[in-house]
Amino acid sequence: MTTHERPWASEETEQRVLETFPLHLPPAEFAARDGYGWLDFPFADYRFRDETLDAWIQEAGAILRDPPRLRQAQRQYLTPAEQVRALRLMNADDDDEDDEE
Repeated sequence: MTTHERPWASEETEQRVLETFPLHLPPAEFAARDGYGWLDFPFADYRFRDETLDAWIQEAGAILRDPPRLRQAQRQYLTPAEQVRALRLMNADDDDEDDEE
């Protein structure tokens, strides 16, 4: 989806995103540290008026939607023990989805 195909986020959504995400971190570090909780990352489906925020959200979304890039970010930013924990949490999410079917 190109930039112009993405609908604008509401001002309320943009404000919530600004309050929710650790924009002081690089998107790859956020994805590595907290990505398992955001694998379904709908924010990347929107455009944000703040260009820096929009770029951050798009990069985070791209990493979260690309398992090899996510694993690379985890190797870069997480200790081996943190990597194991993240893998367990992601696998637990997969098991929960299987239970719903």
